[in-house]
Amino acid sequence: MKNVKDAYKEYAVTLNQCDKALDDLYHEYAASWHISDAALWVLYAIYDAEETITQADICSCWFFSRQTINTALKGLEQQGVIALESVPGNRKSKAIRFTQEGMKTAEGILEPLLEAERKVFNTLSDEENRIFAELSQKRCSLLREYLKTV
Repeated sequence: MKNVKDAYKEYAVTLNQCDKALDDLYHEYAASWHISDAALWVLYAIYDAEETITQADICSCWFFSRQTINTALKGLEQQGVIALESVPGNRKSKAIRFTQEGMKTAEGILEPLLEAERKVFNTLSDEENRIFAELSQKRCSLLREYLKTV
């Protein structure tokens, strides 16, 4: 029987290796489209948004620095993929939206990725997906909290 320290090490290493492998998969996918990781996640965030999204929203939800997202947004804007529009009543924030051509580009990049993600989640039961999501969020929150005390 393993003691708690051995179990922790086995699970922590396995989970961290899986996290790194996922990061690498998304990185390779972005690279296959000749875009940065940040640009992929910006496209993903905009595509997934049900309402107007801003740079601050992306930074907050996706845990990127403002500078990283700003750089990705500038590149996507220069390529004609997105447009930045003033938000009424807020001079600092800009709403991000796809241009007509940008929406086609985003669909081409994101739909194969989203379909792959759907297939993965469809192989698990609703209960497995719920538990996995809840435990992943809990793990992240607890680690964030514990690291504040280090």
